[in-house]
Amino acid sequence: MNATPIPTSASTVHSAAAPAVAKALAINNIEVIYDHVILVLKGVSLDVPEGKIVALLGANGAGKSTTLKAISNLLHAERGDVTKGSIEFRGERVDRMTPNDLVKRGVIQVMEGRHCFGHLTVEENLLTGAYTRGISHAEVKHELEKIYDYFPRLKVRRKSQSGYTSGGEQQMTAIGRAMMAKPSMILLDEPSMGLAPQIVEEIFEIVKDLNSKEKVSFLLAEQNTMVALRYADFGYILENGRVVMEGAARELADNEDVKEFYLGVSGAGRKNFRDMKFYRRRKRWLA
Repeated sequence: MNATPIPTSASTVHSAAAPAVAKALAINNIEVIYDHVILVLKGVSLDVPEGKIVALLGANGAGKSTTLKAISNLLHAERGDVTKGSIEFRGERVDRMTPNDLVKRGVIQVMEGRHCFGHLTVEENLLTGAYTRGISHAEVKHELEKIYDYFPRLKVRRKSQSGYTSGGEQQMTAIGRAMMAKPSMILLDEPSMGLAPQIVEEIFEIVKDLNSKEKVSFLLAEQNTMVALRYADFGYILENGRVVMEGAARELADNEDVKEFYLGVSGAGRKNFRDMKFYRRRKRWLA
């Protein structure tokens, strides 16, 4: 069976244009190649409006993490390069900057897999996030208390070695550490991976809280489509390194084709894979 499972009706959601507000991030038709031969991203374009949550969705291997690493300039460590297109943050081209320069401009990536310093305590992990800011001890303490207000679990566990905390607590520590750097944008990679549904909901609630109260923009890569779309403002769906669908999060979540493709469920109930519709690609990339 050679049909390609991409939604036709959902791929052209013309009524769901991105909000008419300033762009925090603009990715323009980028191409990413690994080892000079492996084409991973093919003409990807997307925007993150200032102060919004944008979900980057798709199956494992679709190119979500590569997109985030292209933005944060972490591709070189994996022998990858942005070979076409451009990436702009608040109108300034950033795809040629160092990761350190980008962090100083307020763009922080929380890597997939909850990368904490396992031998450090939770609080020591959080404090490393403020290292680049050069603020006073009193200011650091104030920022730390703010993080504990958002993550009360971390306050209870603040003296525990991070390597011995739960997966959910490690994910909270990673996000809290990013917040200690006072970002204006967080690139959040697979926050729900390996976590219980209740913990996933708790983390997404905190993300929404940080977005609304601290005015942090989020671009989050996530396989859990329906959870992500409940909290996002806008969504893009990747497949095989291409954006095949985009739209307002609510419209995507309510779209029958998205439900069928990702959950095997439509208005008529669960369907077998053979009964699912198959879809043509949306050729939105440039030749």
